[in-house]
Amino acid sequence: MTATQLTGFRIRWALLTMLGLTVGLAAGLLLGAPIEAVVGMMLVTPAVTFLVGAALGASQWLALRRRVAKASWWIAASAAGLGLGLAGGVVLVEQGGRLLAGRPLNAAMLDPLARAASLWVIGTVAGLALGAAQALVLRRGREAARSWMWTSTLGFGSALALASLTSDLALGGLTTPLGFAGFALASGLLAGLFTAGPLARPEPSRPGLA
Repeated sequence: MTATQLTGFRIRWALLTMLGLTVGLAAGLLLGAPIEAVVGMMLVTPAVTFLVGAALGASQWLALRRRVAKASWWIAASAAGLGLGLAGGVVLVEQGGRLLAGRPLNAAMLDPLARAASLWVIGTVAGLALGAAQALVLRRGREAARSWMWTSTLGFGSALALASLTSDLALGGLTTPLGFAGFALASGLLAGLFTAGPLARPEPSRPGLA
């Protein structure tokens, strides 16, 4: 790929990641109550987080379908990885709050720095699980597969924390419609920018993988 093509891929990847994460978070917010009515309180969190992961994976697949063999598995891997990672990150923050403050943490009630820290933890755990699942789809021997998990971990942790601070400082916070929309868009765009590098690196072509 030429330098122009690599830059174009980075831009597409960032925008599609922003689109997928924003659609997933919005769908989760709107469908949380109906999903809870169907599956119950115990299963609503993993159901919603799997939905977010599926939306992200489907959007990113548009950029990968011609670059990665069996790219359709990316959607399932993203749903499973982000679904488990987000749910696990939320549980970790809640239990950490219980240990430190004697009660589960409510992100909406935290100050901006504490909220950003809690979302950094959630994003880091989610990015780790997501990257591990997605790395299984990347073709064997690809350099991106070896670094992808850690790129995803650092990228999503940083993206969620920075997006949270942006929402709080400039858009009224996550509890406002504008603040939530800004958080969703910023976290997706930043995660896409932070993770585009490994996938944009040119690699030797291989039969059957075009």
